[in-house]
Amino acid sequence: MISPQQAEHIIANCHLKLEPETVSIEAALHRTLAEDLYADHDLPPFNRVMMDGIAIAFRAIEQGITSFVLEGIQRAGEPQKQLQHAHHALEVMTGAVCPQGTDTVIPYEQLTITDGIAHVLECPAASGKNIHARAKDQQAGDCLARKGVRIGPAEIGIAASIGKAELLVNALPRVAICSTGDELVSITEVPLPHQIRRSNVYALQALMRAQGINSDLAHLPDDAHALTVALEKLTAQYDIILLSGGVSKGKFDLIPEVLESIGVACLFHRIAQKPGKPMWFGHNARCVVFAFPGNPVSTLACAARYLLPWIQSQQGLSISQWVEVHEEITLLEKLTQFIPVRFVTDGQQSKLAIIRNQGSGDFSALSGACGFIEVPSGADVNDAFNRFRFFPLP
Repeated sequence: MISPQQAEHIIANCHLKLEPETVSIEAALHRTLAEDLYADHDLPPFNRVMMDGIAIAFRAIEQGITSFVLEGIQRAGEPQKQLQHAHHALEVMTGAVCPQGTDTVIPYEQLTITDGIAHVLECPAASGKNIHARAKDQQAGDCLARKGVRIGPAEIGIAASIGKAELLVNALPRVAICSTGDELVSITEVPLPHQIRRSNVYALQALMRAQGINSDLAHLPDDAHALTVALEKLTAQYDIILLSGGVSKGKFDLIPEVLESIGVACLFHRIAQKPGKPMWFGHNARCVVFAFPGNPVSTLACAARYLLPWIQSQQGLSISQWVEVHEEITLLEKLTQFIPVRFVTDGQQSKLAIIRNQGSGDFSALSGACGFIEVPSGADVNDAFNRFRFFPLP
């Protein structure tokens, strides 16, 4: 067996060969940017009025003038107007271009206006007040967003502001998710006493969907020939294959043998951890295969610990989280533990609490789980015992 850290390192060294693709800005949310975004003009592109009020030349204030004849209104969205007299003012609206000949805006709250004359109640201390100067944020040609960032609402807004109707993003992998085991039936069937419904594939599909990745589902029987035929087709069509079940030491746990027989090289099988010890991982020139144990908690723990961080890294993201959990934990001498946790609140603050379950088959106990903490084996625990690596579930 290898350690979780060794497994993580092996997986990290496998890379998908996916070419970037262009998508519309409407379809870019949660994708990973594959190009830098540059400002095509100064931001803001003009001296922009920040508050409704009047625009003046500050020199008039310095000369003791506090009442200003209003020459007109500068609205947002109309061409720049010219102040005709240095001791007059123009009313201005938020978002408008600052009129030529003015350099200061006094908000309505600091004025009274009577018979077309604005009387200043509170004089500004310096010029430039309430004006967002041209190029103060960014200059034309500045980089506004770097490739590798996960596209959120802010990046969508940035792209729109520079006229990018389409964005170059990292391509998403084609994923197949397969359950194995003759004891499994469709979720629409009523199981016989010796059967259970398929659930792991739907949980894995939900994890993928949370990453913005679509996937196809399949069920594979416990038959070497049928497995060989099915997996040969799947490994030729998909970039990632996720398998649940068939990787332990039973006589019908055929997945490792079949995968290697069709040219999928085993990079590791079995990890010193609980749950999820029998996990298998390998690849060929075409695809990467994660084969998880069939117990539901094992499948989710392995997916949260190994699959999701790797998927994110392939999209150019790197997310590592540490959390504190102040509860008693029984350490295992030789195995790392992955313990499910949920957020609880006492009315004032939230904290992470351990979910106590009945083992790796107790899927129902995971309701409300926000992820897993990684608890090293007893020999590996340091003094900061209450601080753990955290692997979230979306």
